[in-house]
Amino acid sequence: MAGKIEIRASGEKFRFVVLNRSGDKLIQSGQFDDKPGAKRAAAALGRAVSGAEIVDATKPAAAPAAKTPPETTAPEKTSAGRKPAGKPSTATRSGAARSAKR
Repeated sequence: MAGKIEIRASGEKFRFVVLNRSGDKLIQSGQFDDKPGAKRAAAALGRAVSGAEIVDATKPAAAPAAKTPPETTAPEKTSAGRKPAGKPSTATRSGAARSAKR
């Protein structure tokens, strides 16, 4: 015999409880306002877990062996360790250079 999902009344509210084969409570749902809502949720849980695969989410997924990591190239540097000279940004241009561009 497999475990059970029981619908239980709690005052005017309903909830479902998942029991193992020994009848021990494993999981208890939150409260539902009506019995049909609790039944729908319990049925959805039953459908979701029947035949479900157990996955260990604590271990990182193994990378496919067919893929090779992309080659990385270091950025080009000058002998002083700075970026190569290029067009200066507008923040570093002098006022005369800006007015000449206009």
